[in-house]
Amino acid sequence: MDLLSTKIHAPRPRRSLVTRDRLVERLAGGAGGRLTLVSAPAGWGKTTAVLEWQRCAPGTRRFAWVSLDVEDSDPTRFWSYVVRSLATALPHGLEEPLRLARAGADPAHVLLPTLVNALSETVADRVVLVLDDYHEVASATVDRQLGFLVDHLPPTLHVVVISRTRPALPLARLRSRGELAEVRAADLRFSRAETAALLVDVLGLGLSTQDVAALQRRTEGWVAALQLAALSISTRATPSAPLEAFSGPHDHLVDYLAAEVLGGLPPELRSFVVRTSVLERLTAPLCDAVTGRDDSALLLDEADRRNLFLVALDDRREWYRYHHLFADALRDVLRRESPDDVPRLHRRAARWYEARGAASEAVRHAVAGGDRAGLRRVVSQHWNATYNHGRLATVGGWLDALGEADVRADAWLAAARVMVWADEGRLDELDAWIDDDHGRTVDGYPYALVRALHRFKSGDLARASDELVAAARLRDDAKPFWPTVERCLRAAVACWLGDYQSCRREAAAAATLAGSYGNVAGRTYALGYLALACLDEGDAPAARRRLDQVGDQLRPGSDLSAHFALTLPLLVAGRLHRLAGRPDAAVADLERAVSISRLGAGRLERVAALSGLVRALEESGRRADAATLRDEAAALVRACAVPGRVATLLADDPRVPRPRLPGTGEKLTAREAAVLRLLPTRKSLRDIAADLFVSHNTVKTHTRSLYRKLAVSTREEAVGRARDAGLL
Repeated sequence: MDLLSTKIHAPRPRRSLVTRDRLVERLAGGAGGRLTLVSAPAGWGKTTAVLEWQRCAPGTRRFAWVSLDVEDSDPTRFWSYVVRSLATALPHGLEEPLRLARAGADPAHVLLPTLVNALSETVADRVVLVLDDYHEVASATVDRQLGFLVDHLPPTLHVVVISRTRPALPLARLRSRGELAEVRAADLRFSRAETAALLVDVLGLGLSTQDVAALQRRTEGWVAALQLAALSISTRATPSAPLEAFSGPHDHLVDYLAAEVLGGLPPELRSFVVRTSVLERLTAPLCDAVTGRDDSALLLDEADRRNLFLVALDDRREWYRYHHLFADALRDVLRRESPDDVPRLHRRAARWYEARGAASEAVRHAVAGGDRAGLRRVVSQHWNATYNHGRLATVGGWLDALGEADVRADAWLAAARVMVWADEGRLDELDAWIDDDHGRTVDGYPYALVRALHRFKSGDLARASDELVAAARLRDDAKPFWPTVERCLRAAVACWLGDYQSCRREAAAAATLAGSYGNVAGRTYALGYLALACLDEGDAPAARRRLDQVGDQLRPGSDLSAHFALTLPLLVAGRLHRLAGRPDAAVADLERAVSISRLGAGRLERVAALSGLVRALEESGRRADAATLRDEAAALVRACAVPGRVATLLADDPRVPRPRLPGTGEKLTAREAAVLRLLPTRKSLRDIAADLFVSHNTVKTHTRSLYRKLAVSTREEAVGRARDAGLL
């Protein structure tokens, strides 16, 4: 994941801050609760106020800082920055959350519980987590997850949210409990004494008491306006030249002051700051690439020396940003004066970031620059690695920026869309995309596999099989990704139809192919089916050997710790623990299997995980918990058009549909259906009885009844007749 270290360091103000004891006391006083919200429009000194509190805080209070932007709307990216920042402030005790964050672990189910536990157990000093520019985050998921963190904070951690808008957090509840401190624009407003300290003592302007009072009154203590006014005044021959202009709406005031500041700059510096305003963060090589100059380092130093609202982002002063309000004003100037330069500058920035592998920044500037070719190139090159880190929202946003026409026109980009939708469980969108033939340009082998994937995920094994037959006829020399998808699907369909021989053959081929080009998720998924087929055929040692090939991926901090590909390996691990008489370990693995299956596994795989956990919970005496999960599994089976043998996993549940024999209208009982779906396997009737937790004689009775209803006399004939009738 392309994380920027500058985002987890507190901004570095160039000049000494005005001491604002009353504001620091207000912020410090709120630290006894859970959350402090610093909320005000741009330019009111929100960040500066928290920096002043940090400067004055005792040594026992540490600060972890995250400067947010719109890309952090992706929950995985957001929490990766949070954990990394906390780990920087607390170098010991957060190793496991940091490992999970680097692996792209699911925030809600894996990362956040681990983080809360680690903070509770290891933090001795008090820590303040500052989330700056939270208004940039547009994600209800992040809001909910941050609310969870705030609700479960250890007493040594305090969260500060700095935002232009009121965030969608449980503020009313926190306020009613006395756990919320709020700092608003009225609290941030500079008093007359603070205005004098800023303008006269810090900025060195020779203003009279009357001039200071006039500026404080006309700017209403708005610190950004005061600073801009100071820059404008410093260029005048007469410092107390007309102050009447510093009044009126903030937008007009900013426009006026920006013009005044820019008007007093040398032409080269003026051009530089205006043209580099397209950048969220500035460093000399990037500025050179964007402006076409070779002296950006000198110009950045000059801008810093003149205090042009330039904020240093690191101690070495290599990376900067403009004050947000000043940057907005500069961009307005750029759009008015040189509108044709705007896309050109963004495209240069996109190419600079692309060359350095910074995909998120490259995408942002390619979009702003209207560089569709560059955007397609970056997304095509980077979506897979980003996706493999669990950043589905980021990949989805990239594809949305491209537009559906570009996505559908490229099989590799279509794969990204399909995998994001499938992994997020958005089968309705996937269904609409498949059935919308108007304007569809992706067809052939990939398209047939997309259809097969959707049918399988939905629980329709018959149609999935048909689509795989169609795909085989269209197979071409595609990227190895597509043959891997095909073989994985063939293994999965064969498994749930009870054809274990085909399952093992296709899964082994898929695992080998996926491993040949580094597809860890595909290889893990295929090995899970290999292990499951071995276990269902009664060969537990072989299942264990296949599970061992999955390796460290089963570890909570692995790359796939929150990827649905681990559903089957965890299911097999849990069942092996049950066989070995380790109920607690079985429940733990099966609970993980169920949790992970909900992140994108197919309906049949989710039923398998749920039924495995149901059995383990029932054996452990937790029947109430088991009943709830059984309800969920039964509902999933009912939603599957052709569930295959997965229905046998809940054979004793009357809510699971029973197959009806064609032509006779006679239904199979639940137990008969369960036995039927196990007949295609190599299991003996005694093994089938063990799987269904009934006696050998009971299975023999069900088998005789099956033969009668199917009008056959042998097991082979029964399997053939059932398949012809669509019962298998």
